[in-house]
Amino acid sequence: MNKQEEIYSPEEGFPAGIGRRLGALMYDSLLILALWFLTGFIWVPLSGDVVTGFAFQLTLIVETVAFYAYCWHKNGETLGMRAWHIRLVDESGSRVNLQQIAIRALVAPFSLTCAGLGYLWLFIGDDRQTWHDRASKTLIVYLPR
Repeated sequence: MNKQEEIYSPEEGFPAGIGRRLGALMYDSLLILALWFLTGFIWVPLSGDVVTGFAFQLTLIVETVAFYAYCWHKNGETLGMRAWHIRLVDESGSRVNLQQIAIRALVAPFSLTCAGLGYLWLFIGDDRQTWHDRASKTLIVYLPR
């Protein structure tokens, strides 16, 4: 592995807890909400009607997944994650690949719909991994300054 691909080494940080993850999620939620508003402002003139329906909802879901996929693939972090000093890496400390991002995107809804058990799983074990972290072989790490 060359130095450019390594974005985290185990000596630099440690697994992020729920507080930092939620803080980053709140920051990112504001960005995603702004993106959704923009989509609605574009969608209304094109459809000439109130924004509803399956196609619109699917568009919002695709935008959200694309936002995270782009940020994680490019930098390993979203703007909210950067503010909270956390980063998504694979288990060796390298950048995540598109396959890992796809697995996270597919497993994360199940982590939530099972009464949040997949997210609460981070309290079990030393690595603080959720179900989608484990399935995609990734970690959310806190990198102190």
